[in-house]
Amino acid sequence: MKFTSKLGGRRRGASAMLVLAMVTSMAGVGLSAGSANASPKPSKLVVGGIFPFTGTKSLLSSWGTHGVAVGIYEINHNGGVLGHQLKSVYVDDAADSVDALPAFRKLELSHPTVIVGPFSPTIEAVIGQFKPNNVVDFMVGGLTTLDNMHFPYVFRTSSSDSNESIAMAQYAISKGWKTASLIFDNSANSQGFIAPLEAAFKALGGTIQQNITLTPGQASYSSELTSAFAGKPQVIFDSMDSQTAATLFTDGQQLGYMTTPWIGDDLQSAPQGTYAKSFGPTASTDLTAALPATPTTADGAYNHFLADYQSVWRTTTILPTTFNEYDSIVIAALAMTLAKSTNPKKWVGDVMKVSDPPGTVCGTYATCVRLIKAHKKINYNGASGNDDFNKFHNVFSGFQMQGFDSSLNNVTRAYITPAQLAAVVAKEG
Repeated sequence: MKFTSKLGGRRRGASAMLVLAMVTSMAGVGLSAGSANASPKPSKLVVGGIFPFTGTKSLLSSWGTHGVAVGIYEINHNGGVLGHQLKSVYVDDAADSVDALPAFRKLELSHPTVIVGPFSPTIEAVIGQFKPNNVVDFMVGGLTTLDNMHFPYVFRTSSSDSNESIAMAQYAISKGWKTASLIFDNSANSQGFIAPLEAAFKALGGTIQQNITLTPGQASYSSELTSAFAGKPQVIFDSMDSQTAATLFTDGQQLGYMTTPWIGDDLQSAPQGTYAKSFGPTASTDLTAALPATPTTADGAYNHFLADYQSVWRTTTILPTTFNEYDSIVIAALAMTLAKSTNPKKWVGDVMKVSDPPGTVCGTYATCVRLIKAHKKINYNGASGNDDFNKFHNVFSGFQMQGFDSSLNNVTRAYITPAQLAAVVAKEG
């Protein structure tokens, strides 16, 4: 504002200064009174999720978000972490390596303390980003190229696909199926099954007749199916994306190949899922999928997880891998509690301290926190079973062989124990 009189300007300036002083004084009184009667709430810690919400493997996003939500519920309903509550922030990587890095950078804008995901198709595109950006990651999936990984900020609570392959072979042999054909798409994730599966099946006395590689997105797979069934195999081992499976299974129905037993990977294990629906009317008798899981664990961990799942999703019909995401969040929260810090640089070194032996076994967040506060060394065994990380930050678990009833809900047909897996590895020499 411009004044016409210097005297008027000075007077108005003095008045303005007086008013400003009074407002400042009153504001100071208000702030003092406010700080005396209330303290600011601790900020919420961000749990980031990198999942494929679009693309050919978009079903994985439901698995990831369901598991993360239950893990956050468990922590927030048991006091939070060092006074902080958790919240989730998600980004879409479309199960495409090209989209994974931009998705990670977008997620970093939310300053996550821990990230869950991505799944196997895209983890290698971002696996080197976590330590430089000071965020701990719990990836999901069994990609075999991570069996001997050396990434200090990356952990995996799901057993490797190399173990899953052994479970698939073990189950087939236990049913008396000794001749097989392989039908796998050309993705790195699917192709990672083949070598350990062939080795395990051969060690158990089986014979692989055909190894068929699929190119996703084709209009028909009739020729591939004809080749796979040329020797009349007793069982088919398979892994592919859901769209490819829909086309392949439809062709298989027309050619009469869906009355032979098929054993798929964990992607095909979802109750009422797209794979089971695409398989056709014989899904309840001829489709089985391997799912890394231990249904009974110490301290009632699995049943506690089911109760949490019921509270969040109003069902105990769980989606695959949800116990892995759940355990990842609990382990991260326990590591922060032990480190007395939410800074990943400080608590990343405590992940294995809370999850590996020796120590008092505990399977729920509240129980483990009480033990930590009592200065007890803990060994968290969670909903997914044994969460003991080896030097490569991998775990080793058994597998449920999941079939389906007439409504396409899961029926557990067998359980392959870690001891059985180890026995097969011994036979391989």
